[in-house]
Amino acid sequence: MKRRVLLGMIGVGAASSGVLGDPHERGTADSLAERFDCREASRPACDLESVETERTDDSAGTVDGAGTEPYPDPPTAFDADGVVEFVRDHERAYAKNDVLCSRERSERMVDYSIEFDDVRRFDWYDEIHVVRVRYAETPTDVDEDGEPWATADGYSGAVYAVDETTAVRTGLSLGPSGSVPGEAETPDPVETGTLVDCFR
Repeated sequence: MKRRVLLGMIGVGAASSGVLGDPHERGTADSLAERFDCREASRPACDLESVETERTDDSAGTVDGAGTEPYPDPPTAFDADGVVEFVRDHERAYAKNDVLCSRERSERMVDYSIEFDDVRRFDWYDEIHVVRVRYAETPTDVDEDGEPWATADGYSGAVYAVDETTAVRTGLSLGPSGSVPGEAETPDPVETGTLVDCFR
């Protein structure tokens, strides 16, 4: 969860963009497909469909249970905008599925929302985009009576490396109150990430 190159800082109702250069100037590198084995791609996944949960209190009706989120197709364009959009969509599915698939009572989760408030692209490599995201996620569960209640899980984040062959992800450690680390402290997913998708 670290890296910078202003390409997108998306706040509540506002957005800005830009790009920051990395002082280490990593420059050229092998394609991600040459560094990672596509047979080892891994990301949260389970077969859970959206279901209706009956309410047992005095109020009538049902509550729709949340199903797993499909992962996005590869970027339609491997430029900055296309990759940033892909990273946001992929992390939304990754985060939701991670919460949903790890629960003993997954049917109790009836909704899930995620809000990105810091999205930045780092210009570290010539052919590999590095994108860092921070976001707040809020799962909504139902209690024994079918009454919905939301739990804000605070801030989370991740850093992606994406080229025309592959997407790699690493987690991002946030500071107090969810503060984002500086660029120098942001982990490099090319060096420490896990393969999450292959495009070829």
